[in-house]
Amino acid sequence: MKTSIDIGTDGAGQGVRIDVQELLATRLLVQGNSGSGKSHLLRRILEESAALVQQIVIDPEGDFVTLADAYSHVVINGGDYNEREIAAMGARIRAHRASVVLSLESLDIEAQMTCAAAFLNALFDAPREHWFPALVVVDEAQMFAPSVSGDVADNVRRASLSAMTNLMCRGRKRGLAGAIATQRLAKLAKNVAAEASNFLMGRTFLDIDMARAADLLGMERRQAEQIRDLERGHFLGLGPAISRRPLAVRIGATRTATRMGTHSLMPLPDARGADMRSMLFTETEAPADAARLRAPARTGGGGRTA
Repeated sequence: MKTSIDIGTDGAGQGVRIDVQELLATRLLVQGNSGSGKSHLLRRILEESAALVQQIVIDPEGDFVTLADAYSHVVINGGDYNEREIAAMGARIRAHRASVVLSLESLDIEAQMTCAAAFLNALFDAPREHWFPALVVVDEAQMFAPSVSGDVADNVRRASLSAMTNLMCRGRKRGLAGAIATQRLAKLAKNVAAEASNFLMGRTFLDIDMARAADLLGMERRQAEQIRDLERGHFLGLGPAISRRPLAVRIGATRTATRMGTHSLMPLPDARGADMRSMLFTETEAPADAARLRAPARTGGGGRTA
């Protein structure tokens, strides 16, 4: 059985492959600033490996729900279910080996973290007879495993971080292979990031993130500048499932795309200032004017109305 997938080409135009069997044992960390092509990379990996392994996607922005259009993924809208129901689904997913996308876009950040924690814990706590191999992709992992406390309640942060730690540190024995992606390595808990042995590093600009990426890739600090110069869709790969030495990769095309597409410039509406104001404010000003007309007139000194 073929266990490797094609993710793109190197600088010489030769194909670059990921060994999925090795990936399941050694996990993956992807980093790239917004616009670097990080989500496109995850989509390429998911599409190419869809026929090889069960896939479970934690999707905070609803970017990956379109996988269901071309593959057998089932989309679960996290906002439609309570914590107990989400946990029950997680258990059934492991039993039936279903590939799913857990979409969290309708929830606020605390609810996203709570839902993801319940879901991941259910995957982790499945009975031994259901420990089938599964690739668990978590996009925007810094949200679920933050390096520092933020605006969310501390108990929510701890629960989410614990679930992510279990996935990356102890999930392998239960068949769970974490593939996590983040915009900022500095914002991702170090004990979660440290468990990955495979890395795909995309464009990043902040010195602290470049330094951490260079360390993970085994590069000298002076070589880290090339991470800043990477083009969209270009990554540096390293790890037992990818390459034994840092390797430049240009990610290939995908069959599906996010629902939002790519934002680009477009002509502004052809409307004059007065016309635009009319369109924006007429509906809201009319009820206010009517309310003023209905209000009874007042007389000074506490007198009665006429």
